[in-house]
Amino acid sequence: MGNIALQIERTLSGNVASGESLIFESMTHVTGNISYDNATGGIIFMEPGRYIVNWFIIMQSADYAAGTVFTLSSPDGGTITGNSNTKTGEVVGTGILEVSTVPITFTLQNAGAGNCYFSDDVPVKALLVVTQDNLTEPVNARCFAVDQMAHILFQMLNAYSDTTWTVYTESLYAYSGMPLELYTAPNADKPGLLRLIDANNDYEAIPIEHITAIYPGDGTIYDPDFTYLTPPDSISRGCSHDFLASVQSYLPVGTAVTFGLGPAITASGDVYRSEYGVIVLSDTDGNTPIFIPSANILRIFIVGNAEESQPSGSTARPRIKITY
Repeated sequence: MGNIALQIERTLSGNVASGESLIFESMTHVTGNISYDNATGGIIFMEPGRYIVNWFIIMQSADYAAGTVFTLSSPDGGTITGNSNTKTGEVVGTGILEVSTVPITFTLQNAGAGNCYFSDDVPVKALLVVTQDNLTEPVNARCFAVDQMAHILFQMLNAYSDTTWTVYTESLYAYSGMPLELYTAPNADKPGLLRLIDANNDYEAIPIEHITAIYPGDGTIYDPDFTYLTPPDSISRGCSHDFLASVQSYLPVGTAVTFGLGPAITASGDVYRSEYGVIVLSDTDGNTPIFIPSANILRIFIVGNAEESQPSGSTARPRIKITY
């Protein structure tokens, strides 16, 4: 659900005339961009979205013999009606409001032909609840990390199109070749494979989610125009998010670090960029960068502590090696 909610109630006896607004004197809960005016009965929506509304009213009697009708509406559009074919008992209303223009005010009014009288036999005469329906599905943190890597790979394909890349994976092997493309299946929304062509003119297709590091080649320089995705507010909170956020927080720019990326693969250097889902190692001038997906880091080794390991103006080039 969303982060906007309102609950209002009426405990006072009395009646509501035909065409008049039902006044709830108490606002028992409010969260987010919504408010209530207990002088006019207006529910004020201040944020666009889809809202679920439920209410009940306990009636003692009504002047209109055919029953009772209450309508939640706004002059600017949107109506929910609740009714009963008797004039004694409970009147219930429920529905969905699509709010696009804000602020907008809705009131619950007696739409029947006569006065309606609240029951004296119950403490709560009427109650109304509004909750926001969250239209955004939570974003899986690990999938976002793969999206982050794909996002930087698209840019690397442009920046380093004519160099020989070395791509490390969770296996013991490294794969080298000229970059070709990111492959997206016809029935998929996003790429799943990085394609290379090796020295024998054979094709390598490497799953993006299993990449542990990419070295785009000798003589490459980090492109300052590279951009990174910002984690959305809807990203799922859990172990994957906690890990990715911890890596980013633990490794500020300048930290001298060695990563364990597999049974025999290590990468060492200074942190040049520390992003959610991707760490880049390089010297202070961005020479020969190594791009490392945070999700596949197995070990973080720092001599001393993180604060003491941040050199100023380091010129050390990063390195990556496999020990067979």
